[in-house]
Amino acid sequence: MAASVKIRLGNLFDGPSDMIVLPCATVGAVTGFVARSLDHYSLPHPKPGMKLGQVEIMPFEGGENIAQFVAFAASVAAMTSTASAIKEIGSALGRFTTEQASVRVVNVPLLGAGAGGLQSEEVVRALKEGFCNTAHADAVLNIFVLHKEVFDRLRGNKKGIAGRRREAVRVFVSHTSSDNEAVNWVKELALFLIDHGIQARLDKFHLRRGMDLPQWMCNELALAQKVVIVCDEQYKKKADGRLGGVGWETMIIQGDISCLPADSIKYQVVVREENLGDGLPMYLKTRYVFHARPSDNSQLFREELVRELLELPLDERLEAREFSV
Repeated sequence: MAASVKIRLGNLFDGPSDMIVLPCATVGAVTGFVARSLDHYSLPHPKPGMKLGQVEIMPFEGGENIAQFVAFAASVAAMTSTASAIKEIGSALGRFTTEQASVRVVNVPLLGAGAGGLQSEEVVRALKEGFCNTAHADAVLNIFVLHKEVFDRLRGNKKGIAGRRREAVRVFVSHTSSDNEAVNWVKELALFLIDHGIQARLDKFHLRRGMDLPQWMCNELALAQKVVIVCDEQYKKKADGRLGGVGWETMIIQGDISCLPADSIKYQVVVREENLGDGLPMYLKTRYVFHARPSDNSQLFREELVRELLELPLDERLEAREFSV
């Protein structure tokens, strides 16, 4: 598997991501759009003296609803740019996805295609080559295009731009853990999903100290293609009483479920109690769930869960895939 690249029409601030990339010149100058964005989110301006192709990354404090990190990419020097510099930027962004387990979705504009004078197709090829050479296998680079005519031209010339692999499904694991045994059980479940090609997102893996917890949960739920809810007696109490992080997630999940069709399989529920009723929150009572009894050490439900998340036929054999970090 390899990282993938997507071309998107619109503003790179549209929707949440894990990192957003802003262009700048080596002297620290930015476009009017970028300057307004910096002022809106109280971000510092890029420092002068950057080298062409250099990237500086920092936490996106105050903009956590958009991304965890923001990066400045020096894509222009003296009103010009080069494909090699754009490739170098792509490589730096890719490396960061291997260094930070929480970063998998990166939003970037057509760097160097404006003031730098590069052709859009050349920018896309350079970004893709650099990013895919260094990025984590599950990483996605979204290249945002503001003008529809440019987007349509790129769409008509897909060669060397878009990958055709099956992308890893991004799955958020919602849970609460009252003891180390429960924590380890959920971690083992997430690792099992990862071993089978699923991009499992878990607070124990991806939540950093100092981050805004409710905002992080909102971002993860917004970016997730599927959600696994691991329920037990403690989770039920918090969900029914709207307590803590589980209570916050419950309100978000309920609102999302109400907008989904009746046959949606976005949410998968795993109940980890001997009796289903002891661990199933009120709002999930009508769900067809996975029952993972603590007394059952076989963990056979995990393979069926993987099939549901990947939407595989029931008779298709599961094979673990090699995974590197």
